Amino acid sequence: MKRLIAFFIILALVCFSASAQKIWKTDVTNVDTTVVRGHLQLGGVSPSGGTISVNSNYIERNGKPYIPVMGEFHYSRCAKENWDKELKKMKAGGISVVATYLFWNYHEPEEGKFRWDGNADLRAFVKLCDENNLDVIVRIGPYSHGEWRNGGLPDWLYGRPIEVRSNDPEYMRYVERYFKQVGEQLTGLMYKDGGPIIGVQLENEYQHAASGWALGYGRFSELTAARMDVGITQVQAGINSEGNANSAIGASHMKELKRLAKAAGIDTPLYTATGWGFATIVEDGSIPVMAGYAYAAWTPGNVASDFYLFKDIRKHPDYAPVSFDTSKYPAMAAEIGTGMMTSHERRSIVPHESFLPFMVRNVGSGNNGLGYYMYHGGNNPLFEGSNLSYTDGSVSMRSYDYQSPLGEDGYPRLGYKSLKLINYFLQDFGESLAPMVTVIPDSNTSDSKDVTTLRYAIRSNGYGGYVFMHNFQDRCQTQNLGNNRIEVQTKSGKVCIPANNTFTLKSKMSAIFPFGVEFGGIPFNYATVQPYCKVGNGFVFISLDGIAPEIVLDGKHFVKGVKSSFSQGRTYIKLVAGQACDFKIDGVDFLVVPFDMALNSYKYGDRLLFSEGIVVGSEKAEIITTSSSVNIVVWPEAKLSSEKGTITKSNSSIGSSWTLNMPEVNPNISVKKSGDRYLIVDASNVNWDELSELYIKFNYVGDRGVCLMNGYVKTDNFYVDAPWIVALKKHSEGLREHNMYFYFLPMDKNGQYLKDLSKLPDFGKSKEYLDLGTPEVIPEYRTTLFITK
Repeated sequence: MKRLIAFFIILALVCFSASAQKIWKTDVTNVDTTVVRGHLQLGGVSPSGGTISVNSNYIERNGKPYIPVMGEFHYSRCAKENWDKELKKMKAGGISVVATYLFWNYHEPEEGKFRWDGNADLRAFVKLCDENNLDVIVRIGPYSHGEWRNGGLPDWLYGRPIEVRSNDPEYMRYVERYFKQVGEQLTGLMYKDGGPIIGVQLENEYQHAASGWALGYGRFSELTAARMDVGITQVQAGINSEGNANSAIGASHMKELKRLAKAAGIDTPLYTATGWGFATIVEDGSIPVMAGYAYAAWTPGNVASDFYLFKDIRKHPDYAPVSFDTSKYPAMAAEIGTGMMTSHERRSIVPHESFLPFMVRNVGSGNNGLGYYMYHGGNNPLFEGSNLSYTDGSVSMRSYDYQSPLGEDGYPRLGYKSLKLINYFLQDFGESLAPMVTVIPDSNTSDSKDVTTLRYAIRSNGYGGYVFMHNFQDRCQTQNLGNNRIEVQTKSGKVCIPANNTFTLKSKMSAIFPFGVEFGGIPFNYATVQPYCKVGNGFVFISLDGIAPEIVLDGKHFVKGVKSSFSQGRTYIKLVAGQACDFKIDGVDFLVVPFDMALNSYKYGDRLLFSEGIVVGSEKAEIITTSSSVNIVVWPEAKLSSEKGTITKSNSSIGSSWTLNMPEVNPNISVKKSGDRYLIVDASNVNWDELSELYIKFNYVGDRGVCLMNGYVKTDNFYVDAPWIVALKKHSEGLREHNMYFYFLPMDKNGQYLKDLSKLPDFGKSKEYLDLGTPEVIPEYRTTLFITK
């Protein structure tokens, strides 16, 4: 009787377990991977014989599929002495292409008087990109937007009897002169000359958006757009469901801009044009690049967006309808919102844990090019007494931090670390991914507020591919999604992920699982670990919390370093969750590391280094860290030494582990409170030669802060639930003679932006609230590392 009862209990548990499983099914046997070539007027050849071409689905580089990872960084918003350091950080973060705006009015503030010196030295910036093995896309305008004064159009154009952003002969005469100046600065730096410039963006949001003239009257009452286009012009990215009656005229203008650019020597394999919201492109002569802003400051707040829903983004672009035939062009994004500007009325706060799920959604949806806007923040310059910030007086005067992965002065945030996980993936596995097309499961939700359905998409060639999934939704609270199994019907048979278990996709997490693909010639049936990067001849994967790490191989293989089993024609490798381990499969090196460990990893040559500091450089490795003592793990194992300090070996489960101790620097800086709204910084005695950088972190709660020195606003900040971090080294000369003043304004109890903040202070009976908190002084150290076998 007891045995019978036990039997029924076990049977009930099995039945309950089976019923609790959520099996998500998708069929990829009918995917169409056909590409069309030769129909676009794009492409080029380098002096060494390298090639870049564009087909209907993706870019090809040297005859192989290629997915660019583009990071927006405006040289004019960064001190020239910091360009090299910040470009190195971008490359370490997995960026392969630097995208940068040219702002016409910064280079020709007075008619006929051009400047290309100092922070306006475009040529020096592009050459530094080249030295750091970074490609470049220059967004030459003539109109750029970028939350910049007049969108980059010079003040002296205002009020003249011409139509800007049109084929008006007088306007085009000025544009031609400007393009010739740009061409002269970039002579010899084009891809066809062996240089790093692989692409040019013409105009920006043409016949879609504009900004206000700084010299106009009233907010956005006079737009930087031709009068014929005012009726369809928006202030920021959005949807245009009305179309464009002037599209033929606009197409003629874009074609003429491309002609003028090429005539000026700005001749590149790729030309792009923003294509969202029915913007006009160069038909067959440019790639329409798209955008996506889940936390846009110009849309109503607290409304869940559709940007976290998977879709076939090539057939159904974000901000559709569009003006072009989507079947002719690859899906590429120029502006995926990694961050957002803030204004006095609107504090649209972008959580950095949203960045990676957003990119997983975009790549899983079919994007074959990622462009982050912004990837690196900046600071709006002052020139000849003019404020070059946006004409809307409610935005920051100087700061263009944008809540970006690398902040205004290059301070790294969580988003910088997490984006590496997909950037490295695209760099090393984009060749196999790019030809794969998107399949959207029937089970996927179309309701952005539905947070109980597993959100996933598959990119496949019919035989194998990658499963992309995430569990994030802006402005919604998500829960852990458990008991999931994905079944994919391929031309080679059915793949179950996992085969004998289920997985939990935790809240705010994302995952990419391979199936039916090879790594180093090893045929993976599937894996519940995420492909990360190639290191030398080895492969690195990431294990995720809540998902048992497992690799299943087709056929029998020799596995050394971890336990494996063979059953029914497959080799099973089960790994220990939360632990790093390295092993070999048929002599090929593999490394699996937990998610948190992967966040602190950096590629350098044929090694992967793990550290809380940032490891940068290609010719030589350097570490940038805010701690004088830092641990470094090197995989595969190698010897490590340092230019500064002492380095000792420690224990590690993988590779070799080292502890670097550098002499701790006392910055000799004074931060004193004065009254209830002021902090005074005295940095006159700082030895700047000892420091890579010196930051002050202001842990205040209030409305905003303003940084002033010698009568000028140096930067400013709208409170956004996070500390304000200011770098001082670029001000070092002025700080020798002048104090820096920080002025803070209190939060108003009735401020309309309070709805954007996650936590509000206790106002009590007061109408205002200001807490200056305790500022933190953060020295930054930098030293060269020497890695030898």
